[in-house]
Amino acid sequence: MQRGRWRTPGTGSLIAAVAGGGALAIAISVLAYPPQLHGAVLKKALILAVLTALSELISIRLQHGQSAELLTLFELAVVADMVLLPASVAVLVSVSGLAIALIVQRKPPKKFAFNIGQYALGVVPAVAVYHGIGHGEFGSVRGLIALTAGMFMFTLINLVSISAIIAATTETALVKVFVEEQKLSIALGLGNSAVGMVAVSLYLTRPALLPAVLAPTLALHMSFGGWVQEKELHRQMEEETNKLGRIVEHSSEGIVLADADGTVVLWSPSMERMTGVTQQEAVGKSMAYLLRGRDNFGRPVSMDVSSGGEPTDLEIVATDGSVRWLRVQHGPGFDARGQLSFDVLVVTDVTRQREVDKLKDDFISTVSHELRTPLTPIKGYASLMLRRGDEIPTERRREALQSILERADHMHRLVEDLLLASRVANTGERGLPEVARQAVDVGHVAEKALRSFVIAHPLREFRLEAEESAVALGDPIRIEQIVANLVSNAIKFSDEGTPIDLEIAREGVSVEIKVRDGGRGIPADKYEEVFEKFKRLEDPLRMETGGAGLGLFIVRQLARAMGGDATVESELGKGSTFTVTLTVSSSASAAAAVAPPERRAGDLAG
Repeated sequence: MQRGRWRTPGTGSLIAAVAGGGALAIAISVLAYPPQLHGAVLKKALILAVLTALSELISIRLQHGQSAELLTLFELAVVADMVLLPASVAVLVSVSGLAIALIVQRKPPKKFAFNIGQYALGVVPAVAVYHGIGHGEFGSVRGLIALTAGMFMFTLINLVSISAIIAATTETALVKVFVEEQKLSIALGLGNSAVGMVAVSLYLTRPALLPAVLAPTLALHMSFGGWVQEKELHRQMEEETNKLGRIVEHSSEGIVLADADGTVVLWSPSMERMTGVTQQEAVGKSMAYLLRGRDNFGRPVSMDVSSGGEPTDLEIVATDGSVRWLRVQHGPGFDARGQLSFDVLVVTDVTRQREVDKLKDDFISTVSHELRTPLTPIKGYASLMLRRGDEIPTERRREALQSILERADHMHRLVEDLLLASRVANTGERGLPEVARQAVDVGHVAEKALRSFVIAHPLREFRLEAEESAVALGDPIRIEQIVANLVSNAIKFSDEGTPIDLEIAREGVSVEIKVRDGGRGIPADKYEEVFEKFKRLEDPLRMETGGAGLGLFIVRQLARAMGGDATVESELGKGSTFTVTLTVSSSASAAAAVAPPERRAGDLAG
């Protein structure tokens, strides 16, 4: 047996060693048993040399992975050479016949040298054992045992040589290659040897029956061919199983395999991450028990084997108590009779997707409400002035125009906030508006921001406490926007009769802006959510307050752009305190701090 398609890089020394060892073995054999090539021996040697070459050329090629198994009759010819020829002549004939076959096959020089050396290393000891221990007596028990032992040695040496070259070219451990190859190589070598013994026996006793050897030879090679093909099929199945296992293991989609009765056979790692149920816990359990929950309408539902259909969304409660939405797609398999034999479920965690969809719906609802609210009076006043403009008193007309302007300003601020949020989302901090870094009297800025709220809400009490040393490094316009957004938020979420406190104080190397209200409060687990864009703790379909959910998001982004941050502390039923921290300006006093310019339209969120 030979191995095809082996690579040569890094194997030069091994090839040289094998080729050199084979040449040395031939030389020792010739010196130990000088060949006697008289007429009858020479004629027999030439015939056997041709037959030996044919035994190597007649082969069955069986693909095996990236290489091929070449099943030949070479061992059969070696047995005939050993029994029918003197010792050294048998060695020369076997090696010569192999060389002829390799030349006909046009083997590369390196492979030619390796194969000659490989077989010479095997043939010489085999001949030595047969002729030395068995005395070349084919008809005696001793001779047969020696011949069998010699051919076993030949097969073993051939196996070691082949394993060594495979290990060198594939960078695999020699022992591992030897274990993988030993069964087929030994079985094929001894099988060919046994057929060779039968053939020689018939040649010596009943030559007319010699063609009958072809039948067992063919049967032997067909059985070995089936063995190799089965081995290759097993290897391919193992390889595909490993591939499938890696796909299942690393797939972000959950994969469940259940039999026709709905019993779970496979439960992927992604399913464990989604549900919290381990593979050990899931395998053998009912799929309907493991995947149960509620559908889109809140009705109880469980997943069982199915012959197909549209994907199904399922709300489940994981083992850690979290609620998840799973989208389940069935992939049924059927037997030859069309009966359902298994079902493969591909499960996608769509929790985040549904949250995003809900956020979009809430955003559309909120923004629609915020745009519709100012549009109603704008449309009403515009229609009134168009119909009765000349009849309306001047003061009344001024009030109508002022209302239109205020509503337009509200819409303008909403659009500005949306654009700012979009820039931040798409480009990070690079999307923030330009932020100046200069000394700012935060108390003066806060007082200016409060004026419009005092006018707009005459029944509300606003209390401001500001330290003169509260001079921060930042942008006066953006600090005024921060204060306005915080105060606006406090007004929305507290009753008309509760005061709103605004405190500006210096704390170490920071200036803190605190806005405190007496509203409903915020749950502790929602502290970070209120700073997310479009995030509102109210149900958008039953909103009691206005706004697009951008005010606090913008507060935090502007604070961070100026090197600070925004946080909240709250107690349910007693109110919330929002704190913005800015860096103290060390290069300017309160007297030299920059006063804020007049506010531009769109700087304050509504």
